[in-house]
Amino acid sequence: MADGQIALVRVLNLERDTEYFHASSVSLTPGMRCIVDHGGLRLGVVKSLLAAGEGIGEQLERIVRLATAADLDAYERNRTGAERVLFSTREAIARHELPMYLVAAEYTLDRSHLRIYFTAPHRVDFRVLLRELTTLFGVRIELRQMGVRDEARIKGGVGRCGRTVCCYTFLREPKPVPMELAYDQELFVSPERLTGICGRLMCCLSYEHEAYKRELKGMPKLGTSVSYDDKCGKVIAHNIFRHTVTILTNAQERIEANVASVKIIPSGKKSKR
Repeated sequence: MADGQIALVRVLNLERDTEYFHASSVSLTPGMRCIVDHGGLRLGVVKSLLAAGEGIGEQLERIVRLATAADLDAYERNRTGAERVLFSTREAIARHELPMYLVAAEYTLDRSHLRIYFTAPHRVDFRVLLRELTTLFGVRIELRQMGVRDEARIKGGVGRCGRTVCCYTFLREPKPVPMELAYDQELFVSPERLTGICGRLMCCLSYEHEAYKRELKGMPKLGTSVSYDDKCGKVIAHNIFRHTVTILTNAQERIEANVASVKIIPSGKKSKR
């Protein structure tokens, strides 16, 4: 194979990037730890391999070499050093009275580049702070502002379901979740019950949204007048999993009925019961 191999690598950075890298001169097997050139040298874990097509390797970042024991030690030292960076940076932010909340920091493996993540209510002019931090730490520094969803993706946490939040485990690019998704699924509860640890609507509301819309199309809408088993009333709830509707009869009785057994009363026709 003239172009060598392509390796899918999970980069061990805060954003847990999973990318394809060119492994032209490195012999790899899945599970191996390697050093990749990904905005600087970073530690990664090989997930899978495939043959490189003609010219494909030239378009990808490269795997530099296999990781050594010294690389693993440097990775752990850098994680400890990043905690000290946050402490010193918080002091500098306080001195400059900037409306910034620090989230995390990380070094590249060779400490040539330091990235500091923060959130803020609006855009912040941090040019003076950046010059001070560059002098203090003696490396190239990137201050990266992020949203609250991105903060949860980096820091993780436990969701209302009792599991680690999706954005930390597998959801790579969290997207805005509009309130319409909750309305479409008839989740008529307080917004607090639908809110994740980031303070925004939970991403999982989007997982079954299309299924809800598809199933609800075949059911009478809320408020529709229907008849069932010689009783008349209005639809007040749906259950797409059991394919049933809840009917509030004219006698104020609640009945759960299969959709196939319910008849819609045409508009303008008065029910007698």
